[in-house]
Amino acid sequence: MDLVTELKNLNAVIENEVVAVAPFELNGVRDFVRTGETNLGNMITEALLDISGADVALTNGGGIRASIDVGEVTKGEVLTVLPYGNTVRVIELTGADILAAIENGITDYPAAKGAFPHIAGMTVKFDSSKEAGSRVVELLIGGLAVDPAATYTMATNDFLVAGGDGYTMFIGKKVVAEFGAMDEVLTDYMLNSGFDKAAVTGRIMDIQ
Repeated sequence: MDLVTELKNLNAVIENEVVAVAPFELNGVRDFVRTGETNLGNMITEALLDISGADVALTNGGGIRASIDVGEVTKGEVLTVLPYGNTVRVIELTGADILAAIENGITDYPAAKGAFPHIAGMTVKFDSSKEAGSRVVELLIGGLAVDPAATYTMATNDFLVAGGDGYTMFIGKKVVAEFGAMDEVLTDYMLNSGFDKAAVTGRIMDIQ
C-alpha cells in the first residue's frame, strides 16, 4: 500500500465517524444560503454564539458549501459544509458597525451574494425596495433596538474579520476571543445542544 492510499484510508476512518443524528435536512444549497435565512445558517451561527458567549453572531452564506441530510451526520459531511478551516473569532463592534455589516450583506438582494449574513442574537428587517446601503429598517439585539454608539461583541469567522466578502468594517477591530475551526465548533454544538435552534424564525427578512 502506497502512502497516498494509506492516508486516504486513515482520512476515511475519521470522515466516516458519526457525530450526530439530524432530525431533518439542514439546507446549505448555494442559491438559498446566498439569498436568505436557512436552518443550516442558523445552526452555524447559534453554534458560534454558544461557544463564544458573544452578543451576536454572523457568518457569510458563501462559506456554507453543502447541505446536511436527515439521519446520521458524519465528520466528513460537516467538513463538506465548512471546508475552509476558518476559525471563530470574537470582535468588538459598535452598533453602527453591525448595521453597516448587515447592509453589506444585503446590497444585492434578492440576487445571490456570498456575503449574505446568517445571524444569531439579533433580528433584522430590511426593505429591498430601498437603495442599497440604506435598506435596514429594524435591527434588534436581545430584543432591543441597536444603539449605533454602543459597543457589542460579535462572533464571526476569521475570513470576515480580515475584511472578506466586503466586510471591511471588521478590519482592525479588537479581537477579544478566539476559538477553534468552524467545523469543529458546529460538530460540538450538534452533539451537545441538538438541533432545536436551527428552526427558520424570520430572524432576517425583507418586509416587501
